[in-house]
Amino acid sequence: MSPGCCGGGVRIIEVAGDKVGLTGLDATLERFYLEGWSPGDPGLEAALVEALRDAGNYITPSMEYAYQAALRDLYQKFFAVNSPSKSKVAKR
Repeated sequence: MSPGCCGGGVRIIEVAGDKVGLTGLDATLERFYLEGWSPGDPGLEAALVEALRDAGNYITPSMEYAYQAALRDLYQKFFAVNSPSKSKVAKR
């Protein structure tokens, strides 16, 4: 499988203390960012889980809340890194 396959390849993250591989995670985070989702938006976590299921990942219903928490944290970091920082604006 090439790194460009399946929306960005497989990325290993930690969910509830276990390492798991997710297909298309980076592409999903980018898509949500470009769609204008903010880290505190209602329904973000559930939408991320559903998008990753649609990308071919199996997420058991019993682990859904753990995935939601992990994905929320990842999205917050992704959002912070990719959002323009007010501190970078030159003050005059």
